[in-house]
Amino acid sequence: MARKKKKAVKKAVASKKRVVKKAVAKKKPAANKSAAKKKAAAAAKKKAAAAKKKAAVAKKKAAAAKRKIAAAKKKEAAAKKKAAAVKAAAAKKAIKDQITSVKAELSAAREELKTAAKREAALIKMAGNKESAIAKFVEKWTKQQLSKMEKSLKPKKRKAKKRK
Repeated sequence: MARKKKKAVKKAVASKKRVVKKAVAKKKPAANKSAAKKKAAAAAKKKAAAAKKKAAVAKKKAAAAKRKIAAAKKKEAAAKKKAAAVKAAAAKKAIKDQITSVKAELSAAREELKTAAKREAALIKMAGNKESAIAKFVEKWTKQQLSKMEKSLKPKKRKAKKRK
């Protein structure tokens, strides 16, 4: 039987660690304090500048919001104005239509009045003609009747017979 060969394990070579030494510089305590003060002042300046920038951004945002609100108000006012104009136009049209219908009724009434006046004049004329016609007829008839009466009262003339 064949036996498996053992694999040789390679050992890792340990690398040398390099130690970096920090240079420790001893500073004077007075210089340390002034440097710290300068750093603090620089940090404060940075903070102030950042705050200033933030305030400017906030101011810009507020101005933009104000403009948006003003634009919305303008838009709303324009819409209201337009709606009022439409309403006024509709009312004006309704009034014009009413005036037109009243004018039509008035013209129809005028025509009716004209025809009524003509009819009245014709009736008056007819009544006058009727009266004159009746008077003429009565006069003529009376003459006829009187002449008949006169004729009947006169003695009749006899015709003479012819002698042979």
